[in-house]
Amino acid sequence: MTLSYRVLIALLTPLIFIYLWVRGARAPEYRKRWSERLALQTVPVQARDGIVIHCVSVGETVAARGLIEDILRSYPQLPVTLTAMTPTAAELAQKLFADRVYHYYLPIDTRGAMARFIEKFAPRCVLILETELWPNLLAEAKRHGAQVMLVNARLSAKSLRSYQRFSWLLGPIWSALDLVICQHVDSERRFQQLGVARERTVVRGNLKFDCQVPAATTRAAKQWRTELARPILVAASTHQGEDAIILDAFARLIQAVPELLLIIVPRHPERFREVTSAAQQRFSTLTRSSGQTVSASDQVLIGDTMGELLFWYAAADIAFVGGSLIPRGGHNPLEPIATKTPIISGRHVFNFQPLFDRLTDVNGVRLVDDAEQLAEQCLQLLQQPVQGQTMAAVASEEFAAEHGATARVLADIQGLFPPPNGQARTLKMILTSNPNAATEIWFDDNLATAVSDDYFAPSFWRQKGQIIGSATGRASAWFIQHQPQNMLLRHYYRGGLVGKFNRDRFAREAIVKSRAMAEFSLLLQLRELGLPVPQPIAARYQRAPIWGYRADILVAVIADSQDVFKLLLQRSLTAAEWQSVGATIRQLHQAGVYHSDLNCHNIMLDQAGKVWLVDFDKCGFRTEGEWQQANLQRLLRSLLKEQGKAEQSQQLFHWQQTTDWPHLLQGYEQA
Repeated sequence: MTLSYRVLIALLTPLIFIYLWVRGARAPEYRKRWSERLALQTVPVQARDGIVIHCVSVGETVAARGLIEDILRSYPQLPVTLTAMTPTAAELAQKLFADRVYHYYLPIDTRGAMARFIEKFAPRCVLILETELWPNLLAEAKRHGAQVMLVNARLSAKSLRSYQRFSWLLGPIWSALDLVICQHVDSERRFQQLGVARERTVVRGNLKFDCQVPAATTRAAKQWRTELARPILVAASTHQGEDAIILDAFARLIQAVPELLLIIVPRHPERFREVTSAAQQRFSTLTRSSGQTVSASDQVLIGDTMGELLFWYAAADIAFVGGSLIPRGGHNPLEPIATKTPIISGRHVFNFQPLFDRLTDVNGVRLVDDAEQLAEQCLQLLQQPVQGQTMAAVASEEFAAEHGATARVLADIQGLFPPPNGQARTLKMILTSNPNAATEIWFDDNLATAVSDDYFAPSFWRQKGQIIGSATGRASAWFIQHQPQNMLLRHYYRGGLVGKFNRDRFAREAIVKSRAMAEFSLLLQLRELGLPVPQPIAARYQRAPIWGYRADILVAVIADSQDVFKLLLQRSLTAAEWQSVGATIRQLHQAGVYHSDLNCHNIMLDQAGKVWLVDFDKCGFRTEGEWQQANLQRLLRSLLKEQGKAEQSQQLFHWQQTTDWPHLLQGYEQA
């Protein structure tokens, strides 16, 4: 993004909060969860390292429902976080997915807020629905190395002109997209005009055509309708200016059909009270949120709950789709088509004109202008239900061939971002505990249950007689006999000059970035990639009094193994073993993993000859660069250093640079 954009969004941020406060006068939810608007909230570690799906509002959430369900099934080891901008979308996400996903507001697109957001969630993949693109979000996601995909993407000619006009402000945001999955060919062409590479665009259809009605919803609606034993008209997604027209039409209708029940579902929750009051002035009115049963005397029911629109459509004899009697542009008719409910709409449907044109061509919709026409068309369909059934059938048939976009989109996502292998352990599976206010422990309960502070104290294991050895280095590490997996306990110490007066305190930082937790997370990722590294068991962060923190980690012991340094004190390594060492280091480098302390103490060989790499403190992922050769040179220096020390102490050290190092390099180059 450009400097101009950064300055502009920073200046707009106070105005955004003023807007939220003003909007909150009618919808109090807008005045809540403000910390999320700046990414200042606390995020559980289990939400990290997964998938973020951004659905700006209700429409995108509804469209993506089937895809989100498929992602939850396809990526069971990864956390899924849904983000939105509106309280209604947040409430709907909770209603549809409950605790199967995390939900937060996407923060305001300042550089700082987005950096915090990406740092806290560390997503592997970011999926953005339709065209909700924010420059700082894209920049921070790519800086972190996440795959970014625009899903169900659509771009009108008007939007294309707007993006082109403001390209000086937004900057080259399109290059940050790894894949754009378009609804139709016209949108694909427009995205390419904006600069998205041809090979990064595909056309897969509209997710909204895959609107599926859960069997449980259909059964519940049928049962409710049977118990009610009354004809039902639902007016869905209504806007200000429409409700009075609908109530006028209803007043005409009940003269002919007095048992008719009208269900009004306002589009925005802040209008629930307003619409309820208007209906109460004219009719016996009940709200869904009251929990009361609809009686024979009730004439109007206000659908003032979230996530039930499909239920209302499935229960109704007729569906009026709102936002269309006024110049609002209408709403998506695909949901009542999915429930096979006859549709009536106003003529202001320019937001969904292609869909309504197709419905009009096959007589799958009735269009009206006012209360009189609405009442007339409803009465005709109520008195001649076969006409309504025919309308619903032809509407459903018209879009039947469009189904399947969800499966195609999921295949594209999996192609670019494959699910983890079935044996992988991820942060989503890790448990946390807080023995006290100063301590946090992460642990894998597959390997250790009920991990306490005692697990990180050598004296605890010594009293139990379970310490079976130690390793020396900057300080001792302890080998512990434990089922189902022997463990190595390591406390983190300071090195260099600082370590002479500060043995083990580190400057405080976010727990997820602290030494032990960062190494724990990295080891999980490396094992998922199939790299030969120890399995992490537990890690502890302990805030120290006054200043800093201390850290410890427990990892699985690599059975029947010795480090290269100890082996060279006993014997020479074969050419094949040196080549295996080189090949393993290359495997690490090809995965983009930087080992900050690659030396002969941190390379292990087991009895089967397999090479393992250990001690990943201060390590991480990097893009390809000179660091890879620097890693090799660090290893060479450590071998030469140990050779020199051995000579000084008149010990044998079975290492010859002229013969052994070329074998290692050969293995590295050939891997």
